[in-house]
Amino acid sequence: MGKKQVFLIAAVLVLAAGCGSGSEGTDPTKAPTGTSAPTNTAAPTATSTPVPTATNTPTPTMTPTPVIPEKVAVVSVKEVQDNVVEVTLNTMSMEVDVTSIFVSKNLVDWRSRSKKTVTFDSKTGVISQNADGYTVITYSAPNTSKFSNLQDAIRIADNYISWQMDHGGWDKKVEQQAANPWNGKDKKNKFSGWASKKGEPLGTIDNDATYTQMRHIAAVYREVPDEKYRESVLKGLDFIFLLQYESGGFAQVYPRRSNYSDNVTFNDNAMVSVLYMLMDMKNHAYPFDSDIIPEDYMVRIEESIDKAVDYILKSQIVSQGVLTAWCAQHDPVTYAPAKAREYELPSISGKESVGIVQFLLCLEQTPEIENAINCAIDWFYAAEHKGIQYIENDPNEVYFVENPKSTLWFRFYDIETGEPFFCDRDGIKRWSIAEISAERRNGYSWSDTYPKKLLEFYEKNGLVFTTIEAKMTEN
Repeated sequence: MGKKQVFLIAAVLVLAAGCGSGSEGTDPTKAPTGTSAPTNTAAPTATSTPVPTATNTPTPTMTPTPVIPEKVAVVSVKEVQDNVVEVTLNTMSMEVDVTSIFVSKNLVDWRSRSKKTVTFDSKTGVISQNADGYTVITYSAPNTSKFSNLQDAIRIADNYISWQMDHGGWDKKVEQQAANPWNGKDKKNKFSGWASKKGEPLGTIDNDATYTQMRHIAAVYREVPDEKYRESVLKGLDFIFLLQYESGGFAQVYPRRSNYSDNVTFNDNAMVSVLYMLMDMKNHAYPFDSDIIPEDYMVRIEESIDKAVDYILKSQIVSQGVLTAWCAQHDPVTYAPAKAREYELPSISGKESVGIVQFLLCLEQTPEIENAINCAIDWFYAAEHKGIQYIENDPNEVYFVENPKSTLWFRFYDIETGEPFFCDRDGIKRWSIAEISAERRNGYSWSDTYPKKLLEFYEKNGLVFTTIEAKMTEN
């Protein structure tokens, strides 16, 4: 075999930041890989030679001469769904060797802050033609995610379905629901006790609820395509749509609870985690890489994502004339930062803002999204406190001590001044942790290194995104 020579790097596709493979968590909780397509290079138009016609002689039908160039080359490459790539060539020939094209995905996962290369098996290539008659080869990188114990996974999925409420959502305490099926007697909100003023049990996305069950059930459906699993996931989707306000934000619960839970909830990455799931559905990423989501739901999913992104951009807080970050909760109508519990006042959040930025980095980048990301990163640097270490539940009751190697951020920053603050159950803002009760000093996490790993990855790599490459090779 002759020396392999790469004679064309045909196209590079900058994707929506690839937050699918390589994410943290168990099999059913993969983060999403976003997709976007480049503008295809215009292909030459097939032509035919005009034929003179005699009077009353019908014009013969001419078949366009197929375009067969001297050298086959890649015109464009795009990822049509997670780990499925279409490569368009400059030829109309169906005799192309599918193994002569090398396709790879340079995956950047901002959620797990990692980079890796996924290589597509050239033997998976399937030849077809596009509407203009040009050759298209589809390659796939098979998903190898499997349950180590399928029967146990089925048992858990069946338990989850038994706990699903009529409106499609689930209560908190995912682990307890996985362990045992509903007994047919207890209220399905027995773990949280949350109910509307009318006594209706509330479904929630708090503490990983609902989207965790949906991911697991969808993963089981891939292995055991029983219709009950599909119906449960779609019922869960209906609940997710009920959670979403017309403005695009997601409440923490449904039906409405008539308290802070009705606010749009970024707290503990609730809304962001739902959006990762919707992105996985849109991109047919694991565990939704089956026929589980029908087309009519896909339309609603895309609309839901678009509205949510619009809400995120509109709710980014302006402080002292500068775009900064986000609060843990926001008003669903005015977009303003909102209060949650008595000690969780409107603020700029050093914690929840990290998850929002990581999600935005997983999207196809627009000027508005890029600006939101850059402004938030600038705010992270401005809000950084160097040389201080936070000791949670400090037995010496000091909590913040000098440490030249430490860097931290605070949970809450004052919107007007940008200064960190603390709060007790009386709802009064205080500027020193010593001024709040011991119960609140030790019963809440007030500081951490929230964006540190994100910023380190950013400093090392810049704002990099997933790319797809297709190379023609000759043997």
